[in-house]
Amino acid sequence: LIDAPGLGKTVVKALQSLDVGTAFNAGLAIVVMAIVLDRVTTAACERSATGVPSAEGSGRAPGRLGGPFVKWRRHLLVAGGVVAAVLVYLSHTYVWAAEFPGEGSTGSTIASAADTVTTWAQDHLSGMTNALRDAVTNGLLNPFQSLLTDSPWWLVGAVLVAVGAVLGGRRAGVTAGVCVALLVGTGMWSDSMTTLASTAVATVLVMALGVVVGVWMGRSPMADRLIRPTLDAAQVMPPFVYLVPFLALFGATRFTAIVAAVVYAAPVTMKIIADGVRAVPETTVEAAAAAGSNTWQIITKVQLPMSRSALALAVNQGLIYVLSMVVVGGLVGAGALGYDVVAGFSQGELYGKGLAAGLAIVLLGVMFDGITQAAARRTTAVNGRRH
Repeated sequence: LIDAPGLGKTVVKALQSLDVGTAFNAGLAIVVMAIVLDRVTTAACERSATGVPSAEGSGRAPGRLGGPFVKWRRHLLVAGGVVAAVLVYLSHTYVWAAEFPGEGSTGSTIASAADTVTTWAQDHLSGMTNALRDAVTNGLLNPFQSLLTDSPWWLVGAVLVAVGAVLGGRRAGVTAGVCVALLVGTGMWSDSMTTLASTAVATVLVMALGVVVGVWMGRSPMADRLIRPTLDAAQVMPPFVYLVPFLALFGATRFTAIVAAVVYAAPVTMKIIADGVRAVPETTVEAAAAAGSNTWQIITKVQLPMSRSALALAVNQGLIYVLSMVVVGGLVGAGALGYDVVAGFSQGELYGKGLAAGLAIVLLGVMFDGITQAAARRTTAVNGRRH
């Protein structure tokens, strides 16, 4: 957004021009780099935790990579550093060492294939994707957005303060009141309500998906082992990479940003809910089953009610993750505050409006976080008193 060099600039420009192939190619490179860095740092943390780096002379087990590797690890690192320094010197001295090998045709092939798939999807799946987009937009988003933007600001503000007070207590209500007053002061009230509508719809979809998959993972160890690595990998990917495939399917619309936000926020909610369901005592579940409860009754009357604190935390994280996609969604037609921030970065005369929009996003985040965190604390306290 601020014209910094690198892959991010390539993806942003490709998204702005709806060039899915180029965006996919650059996004794939970002994903590969993110996965490599994540795996390397995770492995380093695991080795430190198991004592592998200091296995010699410590009496501790060398772990999975023990034996000769531990003995020669430092020598290999030193040799690798020397080789890298020599290669850097050669690349700054000789042209042949600085030239990139090959013609880079692989990237062009990937971009071309992505464009081909995009064209095929638009030609053959447009009916289904358009129906899904219109159903969510006309059935959920537009009515809720009209309710928020067409109602008097003071009435909507009073409702937000009341919701904060009821769910989170007096302190959350005061926080919501301060944030509402500042939102009015920024002059971005209408755009803030439009963003609030999109955020609320996306969060509802995130929680629906999170509850279904999270309960499945919490009840089935096999499902957890199969799904959790995919969720971990999804959390590694940079946010704007999620926009690329959905831009091909749904075009540059608000719904595209909502779907990307749902996919970005769903992994963390699924894992939180799965952990909450798994934490329900097995004896309680067995007692419910012995009393004649079926699977649906065990889930709805035992496991989910006893996981209320996890559900509240999942709502908190889902809201924050969805809201973090607002600016990214502004690149593909999400409008409202996200578009104002993007326009402020790209057009100097709109910098002030972009700054106000950024402040409005922060205020919405503070309000959401304050309400949901307070609600989570109150739920945890209630569950503690009951037990």
